[in-house]
Amino acid sequence: MRPSVHASLVDGDGARFFGPGPCRLLEGVDRLGSLSAVAREMGMSYSKANRVVKNAEQACGFPLLARRIGGADGGSSELTPRGADLLARYRAFEAACSDAADAAFASCFEGLFGMPRCACVVLANGRSERFGSQKLLADLDGRPVLAHTLAALPEGLLDTVVAAASGPVADLAEGLGLTCVAPNGPDISDSVRAGLSAVGDAAGCLFVCGDQPRLAPGDVFALVACHQANPGAVVRLASRGEPGNPVLWPRDLFGALAGVEGDRGGAALIASRPDVAARVVTVEALGPESVADVDTPEELRRLGSCQ
Repeated sequence: MRPSVHASLVDGDGARFFGPGPCRLLEGVDRLGSLSAVAREMGMSYSKANRVVKNAEQACGFPLLARRIGGADGGSSELTPRGADLLARYRAFEAACSDAADAAFASCFEGLFGMPRCACVVLANGRSERFGSQKLLADLDGRPVLAHTLAALPEGLLDTVVAAASGPVADLAEGLGLTCVAPNGPDISDSVRAGLSAVGDAAGCLFVCGDQPRLAPGDVFALVACHQANPGAVVRLASRGEPGNPVLWPRDLFGALAGVEGDRGGAALIASRPDVAARVVTVEALGPESVADVDTPEELRRLGSCQ
């Protein structure tokens, strides 16, 4: 199952003047050199074909065809330069509409009609240098930090993988029934690429930092709902209007994300690409603790008092 989109151009009164039919007529004239020949091929009267072209020319305000009447070989037609330009622009517009519809369908109907669900990559391969030990395994209310973060991901909502090299962190995630993928290096960008490779053609991908133990399931539900309502948006959790993590990325930006280098993630792409930054939509977190991460033992102690 997939969407079917028919792109049309309408005038100021909402009357359609250009779409698949006129497009086929112009393409046929470009191929056969005759509007009457195209009309016959399409099973259409010449008068109707001529009326369709004339109507489009009137709406555009310039001629689409150059006509030659009579002669030894009968009349002929050819596209004017502006007619050829309109045709090329319409085809590009039609293709863009189709791509946008496919992306929107994948997001709005994820999990239905055989469409893949939204994916989630938990970034859990950090060095924890400022913390002094593996912070994801540090105790918070009787459970490891990472276990709290993973508990915020509602069951059945996301196809989740954890980006973590083999070892205690991966053992913890796998013990909770999650799949782990090992990045090719220690940098954040290595984990992003590993995660994207694992999620394939998901409609979107939520990137969650493993050290956000106060993230709430309600925050995740809100991010996914916003993504479904805004399929092309980069959806960020925010606190008091200040964007933070997690971030849910649409599928068409997966390639750009995979191209980020060094110890940087999607925030670097937003900072370097104004067109990407313009697509950011924020969702207010349930509380400021939802976006808080753990970099030091003191930050972990502060989060321990957030109940």
